[in-house]
Amino acid sequence: MPFSAEETDTRKVQTAVAGSPGADHPVYLPMDAAAFDRFIRAYPAREFYCGTLLGGCGRRLSARKYRDKKCHFAHVVSGQCRRVATNEASADHLYIGRALAGWLKQQKYRNVQVRYKQRGRDLREVVDVLYTRAGSPLRHLVRVQLARASKAEWERADADLRGRWVEVHWLFGPDSMVANWQMDRQGHAVRIQCRPLGVTRVVEVGVQVPERPVAWVPLSECHMTDHGVLVPGLRLTPTGLVPHDREAPAPAGETPRRPADVPRPPGRPAPAPAGESEAAAVTAPPAGRDAAPVTVPPVARPDRQPPAPRSAPPPGHRSATRPAPEGFGGAPVAGPPPSVLLPEQIRARQDRETTQRLLLLLDRLDDVGDELHLDQVHTALREIASCARALWRPPAAALSRRIDAWRAHVSALTARPTFRQICAHADRLRWTLGTAARTARPLTWRELGTRLDERLPALHPDDKVAVLVEVDRATCSDRPLLSALIAAPGDRVHPLYAQVLDHLDRPVPPPGQAQTSWEADLRRHRRLHGGPDREFVVTARPGRSHGKPGARHLAVP
Repeated sequence: MPFSAEETDTRKVQTAVAGSPGADHPVYLPMDAAAFDRFIRAYPAREFYCGTLLGGCGRRLSARKYRDKKCHFAHVVSGQCRRVATNEASADHLYIGRALAGWLKQQKYRNVQVRYKQRGRDLREVVDVLYTRAGSPLRHLVRVQLARASKAEWERADADLRGRWVEVHWLFGPDSMVANWQMDRQGHAVRIQCRPLGVTRVVEVGVQVPERPVAWVPLSECHMTDHGVLVPGLRLTPTGLVPHDREAPAPAGETPRRPADVPRPPGRPAPAPAGESEAAAVTAPPAGRDAAPVTVPPVARPDRQPPAPRSAPPPGHRSATRPAPEGFGGAPVAGPPPSVLLPEQIRARQDRETTQRLLLLLDRLDDVGDELHLDQVHTALREIASCARALWRPPAAALSRRIDAWRAHVSALTARPTFRQICAHADRLRWTLGTAARTARPLTWRELGTRLDERLPALHPDDKVAVLVEVDRATCSDRPLLSALIAAPGDRVHPLYAQVLDHLDRPVPPPGQAQTSWEADLRRHRRLHGGPDREFVVTARPGRSHGKPGARHLAVP
């Protein structure tokens, strides 16, 4: 709906972006107050914006907790906002784009790039994810069709994309009816959706086939192949992906392959022929990596004779190394070592393997560290520290700088108070401000730090606002806020007072009338506590000009 010049955005927002207005890091705020504490712990920086990739205004948002109604984001400063969608699904295109990009990077695809395209003001039309394979400059495309489109529009888009990119793989959102035409064309369609899980939304993929419900699985259980996304409901054949209950047509002039000849998704061993259960299993290398196959030695059994020894490898032969698994946990598995190694060679090899593990952990943190809970980041840093201690030689300077940067980042986040600590500060502050309300004498944050807790003046401005919001959450709407009793030096209205008013759905005065409105709140406090209704006089107090000639101060007669 278009907004007129006089209107302001008063709608409740369920999704935002974290970090900056143009970021593609989506944030989902659950409506239940019980999940609010977990949400705040997951995003201790509390830098939320009405993101431009959501069709928003780019202004700052604050997360508001309510016990009597649904929790939501609200604009810190009121103003015009032309955002079309604000519900929990309004950021699904960002969740899908980031999930697909991280999923392709985990499979060692390169030059992964996400593009969000819109129709009008709706940014949720399509999501394009571009990537390349190892050793090839050719670009491939995964297109996620989210908006509805006609068959003619989809066929034109498909023909245009296949003329520009080497491969085009289609995924279809829950509202896209184009999947039905894709199913008619190739017998199945791959669907994608988001669903809430705790304080985030997870991406799931499923296969749509005629007369069968879609079985949804996490994206992490799927693999990218030359023929598209291999979902558990599909199988890979020489001619492409087909549902499990269908036979793939054999190409003309070719005989059908045996099951052992059919390509398998990365990381899955080929089935052993009958009678050869103890034979070595060969694992295909991950997609996008030109690695040699890894031979797993047979397992000896006591009831059978050991196999005959194999001939020695030719001179200069080097055993392959299995790629290290993605994510945290586990270590790279090396092939059989040479028969004789010097101690220096053993140490050098161990350092290479440990350094590779360090690089994998740091790359993983760089990719998804901002989305992890603080406890998970601490776990990753402990594992990184363990790897660093296992090195025979100190890590390289570049590695040390990356480790120190993450430690400093986590230390800064840990210094921010939790929601429970904010509530504890609010309980102590509420009693002190209630006492100060009898005389209507405002206090500064420095004075509160001297009286209550020396950490109060050093709190982040957002944390100070959160504390004051909890102080006045139960204050009746017809009474002045206790937060009005906190002043800036020189008996001036505190710059955070307007944000507290906005958080508590109180009228926010224009900047030019903030001082006058604040003085009126102080007078209301004095009248409520039985004091004489005398006017506040703004005078100049000698000796308190703070170096500013003609400074004005609020005096209470």
